[in-house]
Amino acid sequence: MEERAPTPTTPEPPSPIGSEETDEPGRTRGNTMAATAEQGGVTYWDTTPILSPEQMRQIITSLSRGTRKPKAKEPEVYRGERHKRRGWLAQLIVYYRTVGWQNGHDEEKILYATSLRRDDAGTWITPYAEERITPAWDNWAGFKVELQRQFGIIDAKGEARIRLKNIKQGKGSVTEYWNEFRLVASEAELDDSTGGELLLGGMIAELQNAWGARSEEYEELETLAQWAIRKETKLAKVRYIQGSPSTKSFQRETITPRDPDGTYRPSNNGNQNYGDPMELDATRKRPRFNISKDEFQRRIREQLCLKCAQPGHLARNCPKKDGPKPFNAQARSWQPAKKTAPWQTRPKIREIEVEREPKQSGNDDCPQ
Repeated sequence: MEERAPTPTTPEPPSPIGSEETDEPGRTRGNTMAATAEQGGVTYWDTTPILSPEQMRQIITSLSRGTRKPKAKEPEVYRGERHKRRGWLAQLIVYYRTVGWQNGHDEEKILYATSLRRDDAGTWITPYAEERITPAWDNWAGFKVELQRQFGIIDAKGEARIRLKNIKQGKGSVTEYWNEFRLVASEAELDDSTGGELLLGGMIAELQNAWGARSEEYEELETLAQWAIRKETKLAKVRYIQGSPSTKSFQRETITPRDPDGTYRPSNNGNQNYGDPMELDATRKRPRFNISKDEFQRRIREQLCLKCAQPGHLARNCPKKDGPKPFNAQARSWQPAKKTAPWQTRPKIREIEVEREPKQSGNDDCPQ
């Protein structure tokens, strides 16, 4: 077939590469990169750059920005209290693990712990910080040993055993009681049998009775504590189902009796005798009824009104209106003295002249 010259309207013939008439593969992106690499005498995988460990760490850090490291709360200052030393060291250990100082960093640990010293603890560390005295420690472990020697409990084992005998559950829960007991028992070094007796002896009587009704024996101290926690939960559920109040919120209700007219009547507690309810008026401030003492006692004894001497009501509810009071010669009308203002003149006391009878001469007595 005769080929024609290409014209502007006639497209160029397709390349024979990659067609059915030739065995040469098509010019794809992968084939082109492979062919270029083979021309230089190396393969394509040999040209991949190798990352350094620092570059790999930066890439991993950038990819893990979504998960942040928890920020630990800084420990409290230490003032030299012996009973707080153990808890303060525990706060330091947790803080060092959070910031990544669990291994090594002895100098940083000692400096940070020194910065938290106050009062007695600050007085002790001051000459070491000023380098006036050579410290007896050279690492963090030695620093803790010296701290124990200076501010630790001298006989920690014996004091812990004494505290265990005095720890009681009281009104708290078994969980609270067990956490405190376990903390002190870790220093007492007791066996499970002795520790179990002390733990059971500090529980409330309800749990002790429940344990006495149980036939099984505990093998470990932790087993006894977990049994008490579960038993307390069951007892609280039973009280809720039965509708009885718990031992914590139980309060004895006292009912004060009342009289028919609404006044309170004193309750008879024990052998105390408060008398008849109508005699309550005798304990109050009595108004003046202008009656004798015998008449007053008679009206009280016969439960009569102190005002009109009629039964069925009290003097404060007496329907009889107040009339004119009879004259009482013993009653004296008293009025408070009037106070004069500073600018008013005060009455002056004048001299009182007493008239004297004239003296009689001696001749008057004689007969004339």
